[in-house]
Amino acid sequence: MTFDIRPLTQADADAASQVAHQSFGAYIAPDWESSASAHFYDRSTPEVLSETIARASYAGGAFVGVSLLGFILMPQPSFVRMLFVRPDVMRQGVGRQLWESARVHIEQAFPAVATVELNSSPHAIGFYRRLGFVAISAPFDRDGGRATRMACWLPARSLGATL
Repeated sequence: MTFDIRPLTQADADAASQVAHQSFGAYIAPDWESSASAHFYDRSTPEVLSETIARASYAGGAFVGVSLLGFILMPQPSFVRMLFVRPDVMRQGVGRQLWESARVHIEQAFPAVATVELNSSPHAIGFYRRLGFVAISAPFDRDGGRATRMACWLPARSLGATL
């Protein structure tokens, strides 16, 4: 599949919210309590995402034309808040390319950042491992949501670590 990675803008917030809700509903919500899912949906409305995109250290989207396939949102250079891909295009390299674009940006714009962390749903742990993230916590339940804290040490690649 051919797609472009480009900056996510506030004008993309509605599409990003739709992608997040589709993917979350299909893969994450089944493991979460309904109150935790409702909290996620409240924190991923177009209005909330528009504000987050405006202040983000990095916000990138994968596009085919004007159609958003997936996005990554990093409110700070050391934390991935969201990385979602539409369910119909999963396993086609979209998520990996979104992470690689974010990684390059962070390494260039924030060279002091050595580690990037995220909270992974049980569904995404294998994906993040393939990107170089490792679990730094046991799985946990926080207010009805299931996650595992993971981290990627960015210098590992330049030191010859391969997966």
